[in-house]
Amino acid sequence: MDIPFVATLTKNKVILRMVHSGKMIKFIVLLLSCAHMGCEMKREALGADNEIRVICSDVDKESIRTYLSTIFTDTLFTPEPEPYYHLKFSDPETYTKLKSQSQVVVAAINRDSKNPGFQLVKKMLSPEEFHFTETADPVILAKDVHAKKQLFMVINAISVEQLMSTVDPKKNLIRKQFHDQFVDRQSRFVFGDDRNKTLEDSLSHELGWTLKIPWGWEMIKIRSDSNFVWLGKEMPFQWIGIGWADGNLVNDDLSVGEYIWTWPVKNYGYIQFNDYKFELDKMPYNDYFAWRAQGIWETINIKESKGGPFRSYVFYDEQSDKTFHLNYLIHHPGNDKSIFMRQLDLIVKSFTIDHS
Repeated sequence: MDIPFVATLTKNKVILRMVHSGKMIKFIVLLLSCAHMGCEMKREALGADNEIRVICSDVDKESIRTYLSTIFTDTLFTPEPEPYYHLKFSDPETYTKLKSQSQVVVAAINRDSKNPGFQLVKKMLSPEEFHFTETADPVILAKDVHAKKQLFMVINAISVEQLMSTVDPKKNLIRKQFHDQFVDRQSRFVFGDDRNKTLEDSLSHELGWTLKIPWGWEMIKIRSDSNFVWLGKEMPFQWIGIGWADGNLVNDDLSVGEYIWTWPVKNYGYIQFNDYKFELDKMPYNDYFAWRAQGIWETINIKESKGGPFRSYVFYDEQSDKTFHLNYLIHHPGNDKSIFMRQLDLIVKSFTIDHS
């Protein structure tokens, strides 16, 4: 569950107060000085939204990799593990070329004056900011420093121990900032101005619920008599299945697990879920608490076998007295699937029910 933050803007800094276990914990996130960061007319940030550009010297590379890998732990099993974010390391000399990427981390730990990463950080920060990171908080977060829709992080730690001590108190904050950045940028890319409004309106009129459907997505099958809609897109191969049933079918994890496990064969016909890395937990979904299942799917009884990752959300809507199941899956062998799965998550979370 997300931990709530309350932000207060003061001169040159944002004070974030986090409520955790009834206690108030305070973080200070400095706003990088315009004079030191080189303000200019900003274009939109470049680069893939599942890449983090990390700029540091070789001497600090493995320590910084360890720190960031401890922060960004989300992994998709496809069935091979894929991280949500790929860390792309570059030397400090590349800073000018890479400073306008969508997600940038500039880092230094080694205090040697010959360390070019250390010299870069010292040049970027004001004396006040440099002192603050060395003595208090070694991690600075900022937005839109060199480009619009950009997240920028500076790490200036006097030791590995000082840096790693920030993992527990700052992990949720950092992850939330990067997650919100992904949602903001990808929502504009996925939905844009060219959605399939004709199909959206048809589903809304006929079935009483709405889903934002991007351009290129089509109806594969609709069975209103058995309460099932099947949407799809190719390149890569992606499916969304939506089913609903009268009453509350999600009272306990046993009944939910059985319902989810039998659902793909019943509706898709030749797909089943595999028990490898299968997970079932409960979490927020829009205005509901939903059961979320995720793992690996596979085809059965067909010549050309397919498979890949899937995710499902199952929740009960009290006003309509119906249980809804939204499932999505992808087949994209040999290629990165995590960013497409996160795009599919944005689509299924646009689902709304018309209660009028």
